[in-house]
Amino acid sequence: MKFQKGAVLAGIITLILLATNLFDANTNSRQYSKSYPAVLCPPNPAGITTSTSVASKNTPFYRIGSKSTKLVKIKTLRYSSVSDPILLQTEGLTPVSFQSRTGVWAGTVLCTAPATSQWFVGGTSDVSSKGVIYLVNSGLSLSIVDISTWSETGEQAVKTISLKANSSVAIKLDSLAPGDSSIVVNVVARSGRVNSYLVDERVNGLQRLGGDSVNAISAPSQNFVITGIPQQLVNERAPNHYLRMFVPGIADANFTLELLSNDGRFIPTGFNERRLVSGKVVELKLNPKVSKGVFAIKLTSDQPIVAAVRSRATSNGNSDFLWITPSPVLIPMQIAVAGLLPKIVFAGDAISVDLRVQYLNGKAKEQSITGSDLVTWQVPNNAIAITILRAGNDNHAGALVAARSGYAFFPIATGAELTKVAIPSSNIRVLNP
Repeated sequence: MKFQKGAVLAGIITLILLATNLFDANTNSRQYSKSYPAVLCPPNPAGITTSTSVASKNTPFYRIGSKSTKLVKIKTLRYSSVSDPILLQTEGLTPVSFQSRTGVWAGTVLCTAPATSQWFVGGTSDVSSKGVIYLVNSGLSLSIVDISTWSETGEQAVKTISLKANSSVAIKLDSLAPGDSSIVVNVVARSGRVNSYLVDERVNGLQRLGGDSVNAISAPSQNFVITGIPQQLVNERAPNHYLRMFVPGIADANFTLELLSNDGRFIPTGFNERRLVSGKVVELKLNPKVSKGVFAIKLTSDQPIVAAVRSRATSNGNSDFLWITPSPVLIPMQIAVAGLLPKIVFAGDAISVDLRVQYLNGKAKEQSITGSDLVTWQVPNNAIAITILRAGNDNHAGALVAARSGYAFFPIATGAELTKVAIPSSNIRVLNP
């Protein structure tokens, strides 16, 4: 009797092992297709020059809005746009678009894959506003886009836009929250492949006050690092910087701001556990007494927020303002810098970054960046691409570009992430249930 029970138990265990092996075999036999989505670069408005940096002249691209969607070789490392946005198949590399109005302002913005939601902290809707938000539909079907806007007075009416396939449209900022000074915009795509871009230009009568291309924020967060804030002393006095913040949730937030500079790190007076009301855009003045150069800030909040810093800097005798947006945690990635010659600012408790520089002559050189709190590194001449090979925990980086027409910033971030899709597999049991 005991022998029979043992035999039954052994049989059950054998069946379980066979079933498990069969399940594993079916699971392991599943195949996946991995690829990087195409990225979009902004349109070229009238009177503005837009040049996009890539790392290979063989990069496939086409212009949004053209009749043909056939990909052709770009044939240059810096593509000058005519008017339309461009789509590029860069296989993981992030192109950077440089925009400028000659002698007035300069800006840089990352080319990114389509997104369902993008946040813009920057711009104004008062009488000085000449800013525009651009929507691009790179898909082959109609897109419905909702534009939500908040200002110092609260939430504004949602604006819904229907966007034809393979097209773009411009929306003036002063139509979103007329008369308001500080705005935050959230672009949400209900359907389609949508990208959005914001250009913040300002005038006072006939006087041009400067402008910038504002990089998008993917989502609100409880922790932000904003690095690459320029500190140009004027008559040995520190300039004013303006921190724009917004709490999109219902509950108010309590946040702490920590400043990182070459003089050390500290919490400025009045920025420890400071309360931030929800539903309204708040702009706070920053006037840190730190040495000239650059600095960074670290924001920690008990509620998700979005934030950016507006600063003013002079390049080639032109005074320009720029929006410094949060930089995500560094991960392995590649970014194009042909013709830009940026200065990269790394921030973190313990900075440890290994990178590779690709040069115009085809050569490449690896380099390690180490330090604590804040480290600046000048990209060498004739560099066309930077590859982040490895980075330490909680390391962040932003780039500053000093151009003839003004000053510009872009975060060191990836424009497109590798996607994985399961490949359908045939099974005889489908035909013979």
